[in-house]
Amino acid sequence: MNSIRKGWESTRHQIPVVIILFLYQLLWGVFLYRLVQSAVIPLLQRYPDPAPSQLSKMLFLVEGQIELKNSPDVHTYLWLLGGMFALRLFLTPFIDAGILYGLQPNQKDGAGLVFFQGIRYFGKPVFLFYILELILILFPAYWLVPKILELIINGMQTGTDPLIYAGFYIVAWIIYGYFVHQLLLYIKFGYIYRSSISLSFYIVCRHILKVIGISLFLGFITLILFGIFTSISWIWTGMVALILQQTYPFLRTLLSIWHTASQYQLWNEEK
Repeated sequence: MNSIRKGWESTRHQIPVVIILFLYQLLWGVFLYRLVQSAVIPLLQRYPDPAPSQLSKMLFLVEGQIELKNSPDVHTYLWLLGGMFALRLFLTPFIDAGILYGLQPNQKDGAGLVFFQGIRYFGKPVFLFYILELILILFPAYWLVPKILELIINGMQTGTDPLIYAGFYIVAWIIYGYFVHQLLLYIKFGYIYRSSISLSFYIVCRHILKVIGISLFLGFITLILFGIFTSISWIWTGMVALILQQTYPFLRTLLSIWHTASQYQLWNEEK
């Protein structure tokens, strides 16, 4: 597809941005690793050894429930995790603004500088779009979450796989979230590049099959790379696995920007 080819050409000029985002993802990985190392591993070390009896497992679970309710250390870790999650939600739209602003062709400044200019010029509007997107995606939760929980509980009581019944609603919610994300992505193209927002809405609705095709094609590539990296990591452990684990986030970030750039090229061709 022409949009994907042009999107790749645009992505090649965004390598400094890919490196910046890779380092950003790496910092989050280090944070989660340190959190697991300091909080989860000591908890797992308390699991009864040798193989526990039914009574020792029950005592372990009871102790865990008491610790979750009363331990100040557990509360500290939960607040820390919640705070970092909220911080990431806050930073995400500003990062998106830098990526979107850097998609325009013939930029005189370097990609890294344009990225930070995009954060400066369009960070706040994109943040508002991001809040709108979260509201629209979470809006069906008022009806879907109780229904899904009810189906899961009924499935567990009857001895059947609960995902058989709840899976339809979960998949429908994911598809709905995808369409909301793509719709607002094209609206952000129209806002940032001084085009008609109504025209952007029309483009994404009229060419929805092309929009989905771009996502499926690049999603398929991402899935293949994930399978290859995972398989090699299982076969060749040690240093090779470590290098692959550190390389995959870079490729995932590259493919994410490629997807956004390809959608922009489609919007730019049809506007």
